[in-house]
Amino acid sequence: MTVRPGEAGTIAPKIDASKIAATDLPNARLVAVVTLALAGGLFLALIVHALPAPWGLPGGPILQGAAALGALLLLLAFAAVFAKRLGRPGKRAFHSHVWLASVGTALVLAHGAGGLDRPPALLLALLALLIGLGVWSRTAGARAMAGTFGQKRAGFRPPDPATRERLQAILREKQALLARIDPEGDERLFAPTPRHWRSAPLKTLRYQWLAERERTLTDARAALSPLQARWRLVHHLAGLAFVGGLVAHVVIVMVFAGYAAHDGAPYWLHFSALDF
Repeated sequence: MTVRPGEAGTIAPKIDASKIAATDLPNARLVAVVTLALAGGLFLALIVHALPAPWGLPGGPILQGAAALGALLLLLAFAAVFAKRLGRPGKRAFHSHVWLASVGTALVLAHGAGGLDRPPALLLALLALLIGLGVWSRTAGARAMAGTFGQKRAGFRPPDPATRERLQAILREKQALLARIDPEGDERLFAPTPRHWRSAPLKTLRYQWLAERERTLTDARAALSPLQARWRLVHHLAGLAFVGGLVAHVVIVMVFAGYAAHDGAPYWLHFSALDF
């Protein structure tokens, strides 16, 4: 709850720290979940790949089933990041994101560990990047951000008159756009949700562009390291690239199985054996 000017008598509601702790995911537990998932995936890969063909092959009954379930869990983990934008509890969505992504990664790792010299291994590389950035953001990244915001920097000084006029023009345009995107939205707190992108995609895109111009003019990222400033963008782009690559991989092995078999006969369950 924010106390605005003229509301000095307003008393902010008390926050129950015990409830926050109960719904949070401590860093130690996060690292443990991710570590155990990766170890479990590697262990499963070692066990299954020791079995005779076709059971020990990536497309065999065990590992193909593991890949299908793992892919589904990873797609659900991707969907969980939008829960907060849809009005769902953010911490519960984060729990779901971590658990779904961890178990899904373990299953996909078991499936793909035997083919690291093939193009689909790029998906595992993207997964490694996503996991690394995610863990960093909650551990070292969070500490770095806390240290940055605890500093007194010259960047917080009022802007010069010319910059102030440009900022005021941007704010007026943002407020006018927001009135058309979401009449009940507050420009100080507004963040587009999937509903806004569906109902007014061009206006929402324009609003995001204005928000980026505002951040540039205020030099909001001046105090941040390149990793602090860009990790979220890289994380989102890597996530989109992974989902796109995963869908492409599924289509190729299930529909274009003749191409995926590399001039051999596809031994895995598939819909058709088309070739390019």
